[in-house]
Order: sequence, then structure tokens, then C-alpha cells
Amino acid sequence: MHVHKQQAPALRVSATEDPVAAAKQRQADYVNHAVPLTARVGRWQLTMSYWSLLSAMCWVFFGALAATLYGTVPALIALAVTIACMSLLGPMFTRNSVLGGLSSTLLSRRPFGLLGGTLTSLLMAAMVTYYTIFESSTLAVSLKLYFGGGLPMWFWYALVSLAMLPLMLGSVQSWMAKLNGFLLPFYVVGLAAVVGMAVFHTDQGSAWLHFSGVVPQVARPIPGWLMGFCLLMGTWPLILTGTDFARFGKVEDSGFHEHTTFGFLFYLWLYGANGLAGIYLVRTMLPHDPTQEAGVVQAILSSGGLLGLLLIIVTQTRISTLNYYEASMNFERLAAGTLGIKLGRMAWVLIVGVLTFVLMLTDVFSYLMRALQWQSAFFLGWIAIVATHLWLNPHERKDGLEFRANRVALVTPGLIAWIISGAVGIALTESRSVPALANALASPISLVVGVGLYLLLWKLMPVRARGHALDPRREVSDPRHAWIECASCNNGYTAYETDRDPQQGSAICDECATLTCMGVRSASPLSAATAD
Repeated sequence: MHVHKQQAPALRVSATEDPVAAAKQRQADYVNHAVPLTARVGRWQLTMSYWSLLSAMCWVFFGALAATLYGTVPALIALAVTIACMSLLGPMFTRNSVLGGLSSTLLSRRPFGLLGGTLTSLLMAAMVTYYTIFESSTLAVSLKLYFGGGLPMWFWYALVSLAMLPLMLGSVQSWMAKLNGFLLPFYVVGLAAVVGMAVFHTDQGSAWLHFSGVVPQVARPIPGWLMGFCLLMGTWPLILTGTDFARFGKVEDSGFHEHTTFGFLFYLWLYGANGLAGIYLVRTMLPHDPTQEAGVVQAILSSGGLLGLLLIIVTQTRISTLNYYEASMNFERLAAGTLGIKLGRMAWVLIVGVLTFVLMLTDVFSYLMRALQWQSAFFLGWIAIVATHLWLNPHERKDGLEFRANRVALVTPGLIAWIISGAVGIALTESRSVPALANALASPISLVVGVGLYLLLWKLMPVRARGHALDPRREVSDPRHAWIECASCNNGYTAYETDRDPQQGSAICDECATLTCMGVRSASPLSAATAD
């Protein structure tokens, strides 16, 4: 039974931020809360933090892999099409994340429900952990190749894991931007120098441009550039990573972030510069070797020697700050939001470090790409459905998605569409009985299935935000600049993320409401007493 408006206890409203709650959440980077306007950071601080992603070796590897499989020119076309698609999609998600200060988990709640948001955290934690393994292994292999010796591989894995940990404790609001801003020029100059040395050391001229790929034409059910594009669609989960960072952007900087930090300039560098460098280095330095994880490392070391090793160290330091940050944040969000377990970010960074080291010992490269393919199938469905939801709801594009736990469903039809689209993508990827055309187009088909199913279910069972008259957002003049004390945890949060308990009518922050809705915590005794 909902409490009538006249029976509801008065809200404890303040025009200033709760200093205790603010200090605690700034330390935790608002892992389970919307980021208030008072905690947003400057445009360049956010840009430098997020652009640590540019130096990941995986972007160099994916460009080289596409060229090795399907040819240099088709790979370049695939990179160009990917840049165009990501530059169109990215700003839509950036805009909504900046508007509400919402993480990918909170952004998921409206179309997918509370459980869908939890699934998003789980998939993000797993995906970023896999990329952490990829990048950490890259550095370990580089050190072993350069220094040689009879030391076992596990020693280099352990060395990298231990050496990187002290650098992983930064956050968007602390020194992550300073570290990556300092290292950015070294990365740019180093990559340019290594490519320049490759030009000097080889005399192949333009031969690298004419490489036709190891996959014969008869084995290509679709054009090579389209196969390369489908391969690169596996990197589209970048959009979710972007939302986790964009929530710290200032609303007045939204246009800058849409076009620069998370827009065309970012993707031009990420796919264009890195992909082109990877293609050139591998095709000129190792023209007869199959492209594999260690191949890019060998090409860089063969071209640059010590400079190449220093470049790899710089790139891995930069990307590891982001990978460890994202993985620890999503594991923390998952544990705190579903189980009520709060270990703190330092503990989760250590857990991710140990997990990364253990998985590196299991020959993870034997199944890493397959695991990423499976997850990418689900993330493509996520992107398709959230984009479709925003297109169907122009008022939510303008005002922001509802995310408060008591105002979204536990499970929505969108979650069903998401799971089905992901399952279709995995089935088409893994099955040997489907036509070659369907197998090659598994990623686009997964995306189309997600859009089609969501449109159908929207007509049959439209996803409407739940709600009642007792909404703190409408009880204050400016919900983004008014703080309300939660009757459950006694901390003050903005009216924008605060709700009234549907049973007692007392104020409740979204983190406490989430724990109640997930069955982790019962209604606060204080709330019940207040209602009585």
C-alpha cells in the first residue's frame, strides 16, 4: 500500500551538499550513485582520463588482424566505416550520461530493469578484465622477448601485475588525468618514431598496401571490408565504457565531449591512427608471420628496439589505469548493488590484480577472443536496444532516463529482447550448420534482432516508468541543487536521485532503494517508525 501524500513524512532538504556523503562518494567515484553536478570535472581532466584508452595495444592488434585476414585496403575501409558508425552512435549515449550523471548500469535500468542493470555490471566487469589480461600479457611478453633469459613466463606475469598495482588506485576525480596527460606526448612521439624507424629499416615501398589477405576470396561470403567491419563490431562495447566516464562531464561541456572526448576525434585516433600503425608495422616487419597477440609486440620491438619497449611500457601504463579502474568499479558496483558487500575500491583493485595474474597462467589467449566474441554479441544487443529506446522516447532524450530503483521494473520486455539477440549472435557465431553468410554477418544480425524485437515488444508491452505522486523531484524547486537526507542511511543525496519509499513514504536514496528492491535489505526501521 502506498502512503498518501498527506501522510508522508516531511523531507529533510538542504540547499548545500552533505559533506560526509560527498567525501565518501568522491572517494568511491559515485560507484552506486548518479554523479551530482557538484562532482563533475573539467573537460580536459575528463578527456585525459578517458584517452588513456587510445594507447591500448589491442587497437593496433585489431587493425593488423583485419588486414592479415582480409587485405590491407579492405581493412582500411572497415576502419573508416567503424569510425563513422561509432562517431554517430557515441554522442547519443554521451549526451544522456552527461545529462544525468549515469553509469552504464544506471542507464540500463529503464529499458532492461533492475536485473538488466545488474547483468550490465557483470558483463562489463568480465569484459574489462579480459582486456586487462590482454594488455598485461602484452607487456609481460615484451619484457621476456627483450630481456630474454631463462626466467619462466609466470615470473614476467607476476612482475607486471605487481609493478602496475600502485598506479591503478587513481580515479577520474584524482590523478588519473595527470598521469595519462603526462604520458600522452611520450605515447604519440613513441608511436610515430617506431613507425618512422620501420619505414627506414624496410624497403618494401607500397607493397604493404597491396596485401590481399590470407582468407581466399572463395571463402568470403561477403566482401572483405564488410568482414573486417563485422570483426571490428566486437569493439563496440567501448560505448559503455564511454558512458562510465562521461557521467563525470559538466553539462555545459556536453558538446565538446560528444565531438572530441567521446566523438569523432577520439575514434579517428583510436581506430585510424592505431589501426594504420598496426597494419603497417606487421605487414612490413613481419610480412610472412601470422598476426597473433605477440606478433604486434615483435613488430614494435623489431622496429624500435629499446624505444619500442619504452613505448609498450608507456602504453600499458596508460591503458592499465583505465582497465583496472573500470573492472574494479564494475565488480564493486555488482557486489554492493546485489549483495550489499562493500569492500572499497582498493580491495577490488587488488582482487582484479590477482584475478588477472591467475587467468594469465591459464593460457587465456586460447579462449580470450572467443569470450570477447560472446560478450560482444550481448553488448551489440544492449547498444541497439538502448539506442532504439531513446529514439522512441524523445522526452527521455531531453530530460534523461529514469533510473531510480522504485520507478523501474525488476525485469522488462527489453531484457528478454536483449538476451534473445545475444543468444542469436552467439549461435550464429558458433554453429557449423548455419549458412556461411549468416555466420559472417552474426554481429549485424544480432544488432538487427535486438532492434526488431524491442520495437515489437514496445508495441505489445510498452516499457513505462513506474511512479507515484510522492516524487521528491517535484517537491523541490531544483532537484539537481537540493539535497535530501535518506531515512535509511542518513546520508544526503540530490533530489534528482532520491525517491520516497513506496511503503513508508520516507526519503530513500537510490543505493538503499536498490538493496531493498533486490531483497538484500528490508525496509529501514527508521523509515517505518517515521511513517507510523
